[in-house]
Formats: sequence, C-alpha cells, structure tokens
Amino acid sequence: MTNKENNGHQHMEALLAAFNKGTDAVLNLYNKDATVTYPYAASLGKPFFFTMDEYKKHLDHMLGNMPGISWTGLKVYELKEEDSYWAEVHGETSIPNTSALYRQDYVIYFTLKNGKFSEYKEFWNVLPVLKTLLGSEEAQRIINNKNYN
Repeated sequence: MTNKENNGHQHMEALLAAFNKGTDAVLNLYNKDATVTYPYAASLGKPFFFTMDEYKKHLDHMLGNMPGISWTGLKVYELKEEDSYWAEVHGETSIPNTSALYRQDYVIYFTLKNGKFSEYKEFWNVLPVLKTLLGSEEAQRIINNKNYN
C-alpha cells in the first residue's frame, strides 16, 4: 500500500471538488451501476446503501446542507488489487440553518472501473453529524437511547 500521487488520488480530488459543484457533477464521476455505502449511517436509522438513482436523491438533499465544504489532508493509498484504494480526508463546512461548523474525518474505500467510481464506501464518526445537525443535547439523547448489542 502506497501513498503517492496515483490514479486514485486524481479521482478523489475530482470527486471532492465535484461535491461543491452539485449533484450532476458528482454523478458524472460514477459508473451507472456503481454503489455507494455509508456503513455507519445505519446506526442513525438512515439509509446506508445507495444505487445511483438513490444516491442522486441523497445528494440533492445533502449538498444543500453542506455548502462550500473544504477538504484538507487528502491521502490516497493504492492497494495491490488493481483500481482499489483507501483514502483519508478532512472536511469542514458551515451548516446553513444553524451556522454550526461541521468537521469530519473521512476514511473511504473505493474502486474504479473504466475510469469512474464503481464502489464507494465512506466511513465517518456519527457524533459530529448528530451534534452539528441536531445540537449536543439531542445528539446525546439519540446516543443514550440506542441499544448496541
């Protein structure tokens, strides 16, 4: 596994930039049969697996809540499997309806096929999501009411 400028790095830079350009810009970087997974979203009772049609609906809703997100510290690690990568990046944005600063560190597994994203799994910490979007008290209430067996 190496962290150097590679094909995956270029694709991740393009994707991160596309998040600030809108849904169509993001979807243009994916194959039609690609899948997107947010494994931790299930713990919030939210959808965690998306086809491209479902991902379009998700992006149409989410991108407006995270305008002008800035990305720093991108590292992309090329794996031995062809066109397979792990990436890590930090993102920050101000949430419009609360003016709260949302900060998140992301770890992403992705594969490319025919020069586009084919599989995309984004891992993140649910606590900053809850605190920023719902406020600290509501976030703690949700966490306290979860039954993790």
